[in-house]
Amino acid sequence: MLIPVAHFHKEVFGTFGIPFLLKIRQGEPFREVMRRIQTMLDVQEKEFEKFKFAIVMMGRHQYINEDEYEVNLKDFESQPGNMSHPRPWLGLDHFNKAPKRSRYTYLEKAIKIHN
Repeated sequence: MLIPVAHFHKEVFGTFGIPFLLKIRQGEPFREVMRRIQTMLDVQEKEFEKFKFAIVMMGRHQYINEDEYEVNLKDFESQPGNMSHPRPWLGLDHFNKAPKRSRYTYLEKAIKIHN
């Protein structure tokens, strides 16, 4: 099954980076999924240890215990009769290291209003 994966920091509504799809299998150890994500994102081991993983459903996140969790495809299926909400996705909770963009570019000039 292909599941959507996205980056967030503390709040699931504040995603950043480029979301992607990941193939998972029923009963697969989550450590294997983590290893594939790490190679896909090309993240150093030290930095990857800071990542927390969560299943995000209807705006709420539930963190996964990486050591014990085995993939259950039912966790990522849409709830029947609940078509107004998108299907669950895997969230990577970590700090956004990308530099913040300025609201204004250096080419913009201020607007002057003369009464």
